[in-house]
Amino acid sequence: MAVFLSSALMFAFGFGLLILQSSLAVLFGNHSYAPNLILPIAIFLGVSPDVQLGRGAALAFSLGYVLDLFSGNRLGLATFLMVATFILTRVAGLRLFLRGPLFQVALTFLVSLLIGGASLALRAVFEHQPPFEIGGALSTGLDLIGPAMVTAIAAPLIFAPARRIEAIGSRRRDETRATTP
Repeated sequence: MAVFLSSALMFAFGFGLLILQSSLAVLFGNHSYAPNLILPIAIFLGVSPDVQLGRGAALAFSLGYVLDLFSGNRLGLATFLMVATFILTRVAGLRLFLRGPLFQVALTFLVSLLIGGASLALRAVFEHQPPFEIGGALSTGLDLIGPAMVTAIAAPLIFAPARRIEAIGSRRRDETRATTP
């Protein structure tokens, strides 16, 4: 029951972040510096020692799927990238990055650059027209760095509530274990 509660709260938190992200995109209109507010959640799930592999992958998948629906991407691109982010951060075992905001910002910036590059590469392979101009390496680089910086700056603000949500789930699991004979 505690696992379901923390999973439902984490999904609701991610859904709320997607609503915020969509609202900010409408208000400001500059899509080249729009943050990916779901990416820090996928990173947090990957580096958190309390999140089991199946649960983290399912949450990353469902949040990525909803991100695909919100952003109008082809279904599957953000879903694949969020699950890949979760798995790669889990495999890397970067538990140190939960410790402080500076590490959270650095990890999120690095992963955001990698995910942005992977997204461009996948779109270039599977779409008829390339998602970037030929010869526009500088503008393509800026299109990768801008959102990565904004996402990295927002990461500590997302990690803190995500940590509290996980603490609720682990506290309830501990209480359940203590009361069961």
